Amino acid sequence: MVEGEQQYVSYCGRYYCALCQYHKGTVVEAAKRLLTFVERIGSLKLIAEAQEACDYEEFTKGLEWLASKTEPCKGCRFGGGWSWWPDCPARNCCIRKGVDFCFECDQFPCRNLQKGTLPEARKSIIDTNKQIEKEGIARWLQILKEKYRP
Repeated sequence: MVEGEQQYVSYCGRYYCALCQYHKGTVVEAAKRLLTFVERIGSLKLIAEAQEACDYEEFTKGLEWLASKTEPCKGCRFGGGWSWWPDCPARNCCIRKGVDFCFECDQFPCRNLQKGTLPEARKSIIDTNKQIEKEGIARWLQILKEKYRP
């Protein structure tokens, strides 16, 4: 089992929770601040609609949803998260099979990763796991830290 800093690497290997802005709570805080600003400045709706910038109602609905989160994302190995894919097939399968990463499974890359919704995300999980297997988890952790470093 992974320990220390490595336990912050998601089961799929794509994310490093310790530096993730959802896990740290900064995304929710930013949404709360922006929502307060949006609610106070009534002309922003008029400007957005006049410029056809976006569906203002959907934009505020999204901000309200994000701002409503009462706690940050727990992280993949600490109970999963609300932020990206709460029913992630890679996470669920790794837990069920007792492996740390998909590549450790004798069925990798399995049908579960090759078929279904979000095909690009699934392909990325396969590619990432091949890279972890090649590089090793210690090196992969360094790569993710560089990627997510603020």
